[in-house]
Amino acid sequence: MSVNTEKNTPAAEGGSAVEAVALESEARAERDDSVYTHTFKHPFSYQGVTIEKLTFDWGKLTGEDHLAIENELLLRGKTLVTPEFTGEFLCGMATRACTDRNGDGFRILNMEVLKAMPMRDFQTICKRARAFLLRAGS
Repeated sequence: MSVNTEKNTPAAEGGSAVEAVALESEARAERDDSVYTHTFKHPFSYQGVTIEKLTFDWGKLTGEDHLAIENELLLRGKTLVTPEFTGEFLCGMATRACTDRNGDGFRILNMEVLKAMPMRDFQTICKRARAFLLRAGS
């Protein structure tokens, strides 16, 4: 079993320190909305399920959620330095914050669904998760 010890930093994620500072400034300037509803420009279908909108309640996330996401990533060999700039951490946040459930009460959003989304929608959702963390001063 090999363990990935590569650090996930803003530069490793494809950004620069300047972009990181700009993102943080932008996030702090936005209203502190802990609930976000993402409406797809075109309905998104995955494995026979069509999704038109998703609602995320970032404010309901707890320290337990943070640690659970961190542990899931560590089990997959991912090391976190700054969660707000780690795409997989932001995906974990989105999965846990999504309030939408199917008829049986199970989450309709998971990592596979997020990864299958059009990039524009995926990036928008991740940006909202990041902005929530940055506004919180994490």
